[in-house]
Amino acid sequence: MTPPDQSELESDSAVLSATIRGIRRLRGLSSSETAAGMNLVLRTYQDFEAGRGRMNVDYIYRFCYFVNADPDAIFASLSIGTPDFALRCSSNKLMNIVMMGMQQLNQQAGDKLATLDVRTIVNAVNALVRELVDKSAGGEEVDWLKAAEEQLRRARPKPGR
Repeated sequence: MTPPDQSELESDSAVLSATIRGIRRLRGLSSSETAAGMNLVLRTYQDFEAGRGRMNVDYIYRFCYFVNADPDAIFASLSIGTPDFALRCSSNKLMNIVMMGMQQLNQQAGDKLATLDVRTIVNAVNALVRELVDKSAGGEEVDWLKAAEEQLRRARPKPGR
């Protein structure tokens, strides 16, 4: 999932287009299959995927429902300016889960949310990011697994002994 050439991503439309196209291809779907799944005519879907016209939030949700992707990750990709984030979250629904947590925070804390200081929020977010990076594939678990497999391999007798 390498990012498209930066010149392609000079607008929200370009980021959205690359994101939608990337997720559709990741799912192995054609434009016509996706259009039918979204209950759109093919030309309307092609315009949506190409980023032509105004951003249509309803189409984003319909697209995500059909391809089983994370709509909140698509919106986050627009905010951070890269389709890669939505592609990486398309299966684990990271941003959808974050938004569920924010919904709970809003319900439980209510007006007290306004009293949180910036430092507390930044520290909490940084701690969460560090923990997720540590738990991601390639983190400590994968390193441990590789080391343990190597130890087992060395402990086994070689064939022909």
